[in-house]
Amino acid sequence: MAFQTGARYRTATPRSGAEPHGTAAPGPGEIHVCRIELGGGGRGAARAGLHDVLAGYLGGEDVALAEGPGGKPRLARGPERLSFNLSHSGALALVAIAPGGVEIGVDVERLRPRRDLVRLAARRLPEDDAAAIAAAEPDAREAAFYAAWTRHEARVKCTGTGLAGPPPGPEVVAHQLPIDAGYAAAVAVSRGGEGAAACAPRILLRDAACRR
Repeated sequence: MAFQTGARYRTATPRSGAEPHGTAAPGPGEIHVCRIELGGGGRGAARAGLHDVLAGYLGGEDVALAEGPGGKPRLARGPERLSFNLSHSGALALVAIAPGGVEIGVDVERLRPRRDLVRLAARRLPEDDAAAIAAAEPDAREAAFYAAWTRHEARVKCTGTGLAGPPPGPEVVAHQLPIDAGYAAAVAVSRGGEGAAACAPRILLRDAACRR
């Protein structure tokens, strides 16, 4: 189970209005996670928020995206400048930003009641996580399941192989993220990325403004 708790977190002051141009890119060993409130906009608002966040990091550039290996999105022009990943669920989206060349994945999930979480975990999650969910008290099982699920999906998104593909190796490490009540979230980074510092990255959490 590639899950570590040594990440160092800090929170930036929330901004209002559109994303400012010239937002400083993450340095070596640093990850930025931008939280976007979607309202009722869903997937369209999440993608608009992604473009606004990336434009802020790229000096107001008209951002164009392309598909990399496994269909994972990347910058169409100069993908070596930034790595990124997007996830959305319910009324929230998260955009994870890392230095270029560092593989990254992020996942956010709104907690929803599900039947038979123990069976689902046994089918879809790593063995250690599935065992922990089976052992959890009934009133804690839902939170434990979604925490493990977001770590697993963030790792899968980091590699770009998809949930049906081969499982990520131990070099892909997930970190749970503090997030709004009623949600779970995690970010994953590959140890093999240059400057990734995956064992204990510095994670900057901030609210990101976007047009809807």
